[in-house]
This record gives sequence, C-alpha cells and structure tokens, in this order.
Amino acid sequence: EHAEDEHHREEHAEDEHHREEHAEDEHHHEEHGSLDPHFWMDIDLTIEAVESIRDKLSLLDPDGANIYQERAALFIAELREVDLEIQEMLSALPKERRYLVTFHNAFGYFANRYGLEVLGFVVHGPEDQPSATTIAELVENIDNLGITLIFKEPQLSSHVIEQIAQDTGTSIRTLPSGGLNEDHSTYVDFLRAIAHAISE
Repeated sequence: EHAEDEHHREEHAEDEHHREEHAEDEHHHEEHGSLDPHFWMDIDLTIEAVESIRDKLSLLDPDGANIYQERAALFIAELREVDLEIQEMLSALPKERRYLVTFHNAFGYFANRYGLEVLGFVVHGPEDQPSATTIAELVENIDNLGITLIFKEPQLSSHVIEQIAQDTGTSIRTLPSGGLNEDHSTYVDFLRAIAHAISE
C-alpha cells in the first residue's frame, strides 16, 4: 500500500508539473491580455498539428495509414531542416537587429523560437485601431534601443509604420504575415521569407 500511495503522489506531482508548464506556456504567448493565435509561427507546434492530423486520418482511414505516416514523416523532416536553416540565418544578427516592431501581434511564437524579441506592435489584431499612446511608446523604445529597422505587413495599412519610421529615422522592410502567395507558395517558403526579411 505504501508503494501504491507513493506512486499516486508521484503521478499527482507530475500532473501538477504539466499543468504549471502549460500555464507558463500560455502566459508566455499572451501579451497585454491578448492571446496570440499564430501558433504556426513555431515549427514544433506545427509538427504537433501534423502528427495530430496524421493520427486522425489514420484512424478514419486505416487502409491509407501507411501513406499518411510516410507523408507526415517527409513533411516533418522538411520542417526540421528549415528550422535549422532559420536558426543559422538569424543567430548572427546583432543585438539591435534582434528586436521586432510590426504592425500587428503576429510574430511572438517566431521571435521566441529564434531568440528574437518583439519590442512592440501598433495593434493586437488587424481590426484594432492604433493608439496614440502605443505609438508614442514604440517611438521612445526604438530611439532608446537604437533600432534601425521596423516592419510593415503587405496585407495591412502601412501608414502608421511609415510615420514611426519617419519619426525615428528607421528603415522599413516588408514582413510576410498574411499567408501564402505567389512569392511563397508553401508553408516552408513562408517561414523562409520571414527569416530572410528579418536577416537581410
């Protein structure tokens, strides 16, 4: 009985540890009360989604399970490869280039994965209206940290970002955030395009 009680205590402690890790992870990606839904910016989370889809399809279609397993394995291997490529691409950036200032809150997962920091964004979501206070804080932080580059997003208004660049003397670069298009027609190319925009 003593051994069984000890086992239950260990299980309880492990469950508690997992709950704490989950809560910490959710807090890590929740900024100013706004949850970041862009999980696909983290390759590990994308791989979890691929594995979940693979398992569900295999359950629904056992005859095709081998195909789902093979295709998932190939895609996951490709994701691991591009993950290393991006890590190498971004690892040499100087400190002032490791900050991201963007129009909306879409790059938290990407930044956390590759050792970058989201200094700030104009709005949480594309439907939100810019705040004069937020813009003033961004300008102050950009000046204080000596940031030389900020980012606009192709599918969103660039007016505020252009004004911030004018006020701070920074350059502007376009950072893909709206999904796939003719310039990056696959998920892997999309991630590469983000990394190139930050590192070039």
